[in-house]
Amino acid sequence: MAEFIFLPAVYIGLVIGLYEMFLVHKDEAFRGSHWLKHGWHALLVTMFFVFLAMNVDFIYSVIPGLETIPILSNILIIRIAIGLLAMVKVHAAAAVIKSSGLGPSIGETWAHSFVIAILITTSPYIWPFLEPFVAGTLKLPI
Repeated sequence: MAEFIFLPAVYIGLVIGLYEMFLVHKDEAFRGSHWLKHGWHALLVTMFFVFLAMNVDFIYSVIPGLETIPILSNILIIRIAIGLLAMVKVHAAAAVIKSSGLGPSIGETWAHSFVIAILITTSPYIWPFLEPFVAGTLKLPI
């Protein structure tokens, strides 16, 4: 049975989420603290999607019947779908704010969203390289 991944997903989710939060600040011409509200939303959503991407193996071990469904049998395709869904979610949130008139100008770029989607998709593959640094140098629990 595959292991449930919690703390590594939190660590990578925080890093990618903070990166997304800074991109939100750069892309969006908010004044005051409004960008921070949207940024926190982006941070939490990014952490959620990283958590999903990193636990696909665990879900397959809990529900073995998923592997028999042709389109769901490839874990990489599922992780790519999670990344693309995250990219669309980020743009949907920006569109809602733009149409509500809360922000003077929403300019969240597709390029930044695509980078976030790639980072979310590859997070389970990046973690083995980051684990020695996190456990050894930062001395964080794994």
